[in-house]
Amino acid sequence: LLSGINDGAFCKEATENEVKCTLSLAQGLPSVTKISQSLTAFTCNHVVPPSHIYMSCLSYGPTNLKLDFRHSTRTSDGMCDELGRVLLNCCSIIPAGVVVFLPSYSYEAHLVRRWKKTGIFDRIDKKKKIFREPKNSSDLETCLLTYSRQAISKNGSILLSVIGGKMSEGINFADNMARCVFVVGLPYPDIMCPEMKEKMSSLDRAFREKRSMISGQAYYHNLCMRAVNQSIGRAIRHVNDYAAIILVDRRYANEQRIWNALPFWLRKGENKSTQASFGQTILGLRDFFKTRI
Repeated sequence: LLSGINDGAFCKEATENEVKCTLSLAQGLPSVTKISQSLTAFTCNHVVPPSHIYMSCLSYGPTNLKLDFRHSTRTSDGMCDELGRVLLNCCSIIPAGVVVFLPSYSYEAHLVRRWKKTGIFDRIDKKKKIFREPKNSSDLETCLLTYSRQAISKNGSILLSVIGGKMSEGINFADNMARCVFVVGLPYPDIMCPEMKEKMSSLDRAFREKRSMISGQAYYHNLCMRAVNQSIGRAIRHVNDYAAIILVDRRYANEQRIWNALPFWLRKGENKSTQASFGQTILGLRDFFKTRI
């Protein structure tokens, strides 16, 4: 939340003034950061208590394969199969609805083809009915309705969605609609896109000339993390809600700038596992849900 922006003086003042924190997050109060004379930033905790959230940065799969969903590795048979095994095992523990956010529509389609070939698609579907985010907006309402009806059934359901897609923004997955959200990989935009390259170059020039507070690389990173955080925010929609958040990629725990860009309430929660093995995550999920079912 930003307040009191003076456009003409913002960039100059923000770079010249010292950043000062006036309230302590350690005391559970909102963080009020004085960026400049004309800009104040507020960071608040989540409306739900920390005990209602379980978070795991999952770095290794069931066969101890390192989970790294970069463009160069994510389409390999081994990585696709390991992700399938992650979902298959977790679906045995997680009640009701599960939403899986994937980096792109093309990758979602690639996974489904691979899983159908190996049979893991049918195995997951037997545990929780699989639904897929439609590309056509006119089919969205029907998909959500059937998914939500199945989510409250005995076995629940699982929805394959796309980060930055129709399901990741503005859809309310409260209560049994999403007792767990998986975010797979990091949805960095195509850095070779001409528009992206020009935008980053323009920001870099302005940054060097002290006309901008953000470099091209920082802008590129922020686009990715904003999409991730919007996906995370689809669950836990009111004070009595609860959910698990599983970040499936070793970079979430291994790269500090990625970790720091996650919501404060998620990083500081009391039920969290960083650098988690698959066994640790399974145990954490079981403990988290056993008192709530």
